[in-house]
Amino acid sequence: MMTEHKARPEPWQADAARWLDAIIELRDRVEALEATSKPSPNSSQIGSSLAKRVQHAIYIEYARSKGVGCPEARAAIREVAVWLREHYGGPTASSTALEQEAER
Repeated sequence: MMTEHKARPEPWQADAARWLDAIIELRDRVEALEATSKPSPNSSQIGSSLAKRVQHAIYIEYARSKGVGCPEARAAIREVAVWLREHYGGPTASSTALEQEAER
C-alpha cells in the first residue's frame, strides 16, 4: 500500500515571506548606499555584475543551509561589501558597515 504525502504550502509561504522581506531590505540598503556614493564610469555594467554576484551568493548559501535561517541574506550582504571594496579601492565606510551588518 502506497501512502501519498504532500507538502503543505504554509512552511513554503513563511519561507518565501522571510526571503522577500530580506531581499527588499537588502535592495533598500544598496539603493541608499548608491545614492550617497558617486557613480563609476561604467555603473550600468558593474550593476548587472553585482546583481549576478548577489544572486549567486544567495543560491550557494541556500544550497548549503537547506533554507534554514538567513545565511543567504548574510552572504548577499557580504558580497555587496566585497564588490564595494573592489570597485572603490579598498575598505570604505559602507563596505565596513555592510560586513558588520552581515554578522548581526
